[in-house]
Amino acid sequence: MASDVPRRQRRRRRRVAPRGWLTITAAVLVAGAVGVGVAAKASGGFLPLGAKVAGVALGTLQRKLRSGPAVRVQPQEPVSVLVLGTEAAPGYAGPQLTDSMMVMSLDPNSHTASMLSVPRDLWLNIPGFGDQRINTAMENVGVAGAELTVEKYVGVPIEYYAIVNYPALVKLVNDVGGINVDVPYNIYDPQYPNTAENKNTLFQLSAGPHHLDGATALQFARERHAFADGDIQRQRDQQLVLYALKNALLQPQNLTKLPQIIGDMENLVQTNLPYADIPQLALEALKVPKASIHSGVFDYTSGAVTNYTTSGGADVLLLHPGPAGQIVQQTFGTLLHQMTPLTVQVQDGTAAQKAGAYFTGVLQNMGVQTQPSVPAAQTDLKDNHVYVNTAVVHLSRTAALPTEAVILGQMLGTQAETQSIPGSRAQIVVELGSAFPSV
Repeated sequence: MASDVPRRQRRRRRRVAPRGWLTITAAVLVAGAVGVGVAAKASGGFLPLGAKVAGVALGTLQRKLRSGPAVRVQPQEPVSVLVLGTEAAPGYAGPQLTDSMMVMSLDPNSHTASMLSVPRDLWLNIPGFGDQRINTAMENVGVAGAELTVEKYVGVPIEYYAIVNYPALVKLVNDVGGINVDVPYNIYDPQYPNTAENKNTLFQLSAGPHHLDGATALQFARERHAFADGDIQRQRDQQLVLYALKNALLQPQNLTKLPQIIGDMENLVQTNLPYADIPQLALEALKVPKASIHSGVFDYTSGAVTNYTTSGGADVLLLHPGPAGQIVQQTFGTLLHQMTPLTVQVQDGTAAQKAGAYFTGVLQNMGVQTQPSVPAAQTDLKDNHVYVNTAVVHLSRTAALPTEAVILGQMLGTQAETQSIPGSRAQIVVELGSAFPSV
């Protein structure tokens, strides 16, 4: 018997907006949290997509998870973004490590937001590559690998990405006239890596309220040597900078500076968020009060991470699913709840027949109800597909698709649709093609 599912409002048309509107969303959802933490060794704007860094096409490194055009954001639906801070700037020829990673989500319906910092030294199995620090994922297997790795081990759906370079933070903080940060401790680091002068210099900051310009905000958000827990504390500081940026942007004098801010940020952020959707997202993000922003960090105190030395002598962090999962639930509980109502079956249309079982495991880590994966009718599929199975689910002609299907479609770079699949008892059927990353 067919089952009824919740209805969603139909998508309304929006005007196409200038790309520069990403600035506001970047400030609230991106630049303040991640662009600040990049351990960069060169300055300058973001490289164009056609450029090469260390002989690798940057467009390849920044490719969207499971190819295809970005899927439009649906009104009043939750949106999740993986923000990656990287060193891809003119003149830099080193590996493209994402030394800052943050998962951020926005729920316009409940006016809440969530952000979780992901330690760069997590030692995980990167799909299609092997055991390595998570900050190497984009370098080794592209944005696709970074997104899929986070989905698997953090257990949060990733619908979009944004890649930022630290000059974005410096420009943004200066454009808004600086930010107010209440520094919770004294900082004294005689070996701060001063990239502007290409040497280690002294960085110190006393505890208490400070008004920081862009350069100092970058130093504060990159500092880790002064802390016993190093990168863990740095992640907390990056979140402090994010809150301060949001507060600064809401000041009336800064609303008049939007054209300048938009121009300055134009080339400093790369994203697959559809530009036409960014203005509304930015406005929704600015509406979220601080009390409704849920933040989390995988730290030692919670037991989410512990130190570990690899056989090769590298000092890394191990992630412990139990306490880490509690932090994820506390931070993204509302989003994850919307992934649980309907059953999902993954049908593998790839030649290697590894993707189906892998992605089923990814979904299970998010709490999704799954049925065992099976081979698709074709094993040479190119694109991914997400179907609401009308052989099981009853949808009227005017009903919108369930949220779970929409999120799955955005995760896989496709538009969810309806189709009768009598051979499956699942309410949602996912077909994976060669667009899915190699696992």
